[in-house]
Amino acid sequence: MKKLSLLVSALTAGIFTTAQADISVSGSSVIAYQSADSNNNSAHGGSVSFGLSTTTDSGMTVSSGAGITLSASSAAANRAISGFQNITFATGGTSITVGNDVGLPDGVGDVGGAVGSIAILNNNGMSKTVGITDDEGTGISVTTSFGGATVGLYYVADATPSAHATGDIDGAADTGTGAKFSTSIGDVGVTIGYATYEDASKDDEETGIALTYAAMGGTLTAGYESSTGTKDGNQVGIKYSMSLDSASVTIGYSSADVDSKSANQTDVAVSYPLGGGVSVFAEMRSVSGDTVTDTATKADSTMAIGTSIAF
Repeated sequence: MKKLSLLVSALTAGIFTTAQADISVSGSSVIAYQSADSNNNSAHGGSVSFGLSTTTDSGMTVSSGAGITLSASSAAANRAISGFQNITFATGGTSITVGNDVGLPDGVGDVGGAVGSIAILNNNGMSKTVGITDDEGTGISVTTSFGGATVGLYYVADATPSAHATGDIDGAADTGTGAKFSTSIGDVGVTIGYATYEDASKDDEETGIALTYAAMGGTLTAGYESSTGTKDGNQVGIKYSMSLDSASVTIGYSSADVDSKSANQTDVAVSYPLGGGVSVFAEMRSVSGDTVTDTATKADSTMAIGTSIAF
């Protein structure tokens, strides 16, 4: 990544001698074996990410980004071009993001997940989980820091898929608002999130809290969240991450009771670095209770082993 960043920066400086921009490029690739009972698959994909930023004479930083992705967790090996939807302006500890892909602060209490997207490929999953109907779209967010706390305010004028391309903000029915607060109380990190979503037929609300604490040589995270409206219920989760020699081990557990459906989820993930950005991993997810209907290609327990490379 560093060599590529220097090359891009040198080429940019040679063409635009007065530019003061910073262009970074990074990439990743993964190849893995994935299993859902008797359904066995290979997964191969990767991505390239571009980070763009510049600084004005007054010291304000303006940044954006984009990416090219070949999904390793899609049976259709979906290709996507992302980014260039938002621009962020940052100065004096405050950042403002505007664009067509602004996200609301939902999912704060959803902390039990420990595996990546390949391990959950063809997993039945819990049938109902906490959430709001839509959580991103055309809007604005403001984040600022004071003392030891960080506060974010979010507004989405239109969350409909078409608005992501057109940027329509007048007369929009699918609106969302939210707030997020993070701080530390003693040795405990605390994050609280609140998000709403409204359209012509439904009003959704979601509230979540997550606590982190360094314990037993690792990090313990606990979360709780509840939602009303389209998905009415609550969810709890806990996760513990630690290092064994150079290996990273994470165990997560989630339990959801939403719309009279109850289910549990257990994750286990192990990763070991080989140096040079290369690592090997093994992950497993198991669900029980009210899960999505089992099929010939899906199962309650799935796993993946593979190699990931960061460039």
